Amino acid sequence: MNIYLVILLIIAIVIFSNLAMIGMVRGSRSMKFDWLNTSKDSLSQPFLKENDQLGELRQRVDDLSQADSKKPDDHSDQ
Repeated sequence: MNIYLVILLIIAIVIFSNLAMIGMVRGSRSMKFDWLNTSKDSLSQPFLKENDQLGELRQRVDDLSQADSKKPDDHSDQ
């Protein structure tokens, strides 16, 4: 008898939670809730700073390699 009560409670909880989720989704349509775009923007923000730093580092490496290639090789004293 107790197992049937537990199964009935689990089914009631699942049905109630599904109905609550459907109600939230239906209610959010009128609010123009665009969570996908806002989460995408907020997740990409930390990487912008790192991209800028890596771009600066890449530019410094390019400048140093160009300066090194323009400098004549003076290894006559070795």
